[in-house]
Amino acid sequence: MNVLILTDFSETSLNAGRYAVDFLKEVNATFYLLNIQNFNFNRSARKQLEKDLTQTLIKLQEGVNMLENYTQKEKHKFSTILSSENLISAVRKAKLEKKIDLIFIGAVSHEKHEHPILGDHAYDVVRKIKCNIIAVPAECTYIPLEKVVFPVDKAILSENEQNQVMDNLEFFHTSNFTLLEINNGSVEYYEGINAQTPFRTPVPFTRQLFKILQKEFDLIFVIGKNLSICDRLLHTKNGFTAHMHMQIPIFVYHN
Repeated sequence: MNVLILTDFSETSLNAGRYAVDFLKEVNATFYLLNIQNFNFNRSARKQLEKDLTQTLIKLQEGVNMLENYTQKEKHKFSTILSSENLISAVRKAKLEKKIDLIFIGAVSHEKHEHPILGDHAYDVVRKIKCNIIAVPAECTYIPLEKVVFPVDKAILSENEQNQVMDNLEFFHTSNFTLLEINNGSVEYYEGINAQTPFRTPVPFTRQLFKILQKEFDLIFVIGKNLSICDRLLHTKNGFTAHMHMQIPIFVYHN
């Protein structure tokens, strides 16, 4: 498996890298650390360019060394990618050239949407890159994914398609999935969760529901083509994560 980790050398992106190797601890995988820099290629700035390149390459290698020491698994290999292209072009190029199967991206809190690889622009990656993506909150550490919630809009995903998705989830064989039917209308939902009746469905996907899901589940699983749900979760201005603290990972699935 080939895995892409977007990094800006912040603790948030380093944490996403640690989560990635923990998530794939039993998988033979090559991890590519991608960093994007807006280098000045003017001749007059040559000395500064050389300095910036050297410093960036050192930081990338330090990131590799950190993850190698962290995982200590021979089945995990690491490499680096340095790009001066824009975010989407760089990720698309890496996906094609390295045959990427899965992307990990750090998700900062709503107070710190400050870097073009993290925060606001994570949404662009989710919307424009057709690859499975895991957005990892800044303070999230890996735990076995026992309880996963799968918000479903039946207008977008039929029951047959839901079953096809469930049959192909190679990462979640030991997880207990809760399919949660989403309705755009003003439907009341039950706040007390128990094994017999976790939710009264269909439910509106509200901020209050998002809070409940984060308390009761280990991961939120969404389908990439279900744009309404992705928008409510990850939109840079109107999504829940733009204004609320994100505590559990979000897996965006592209088949």
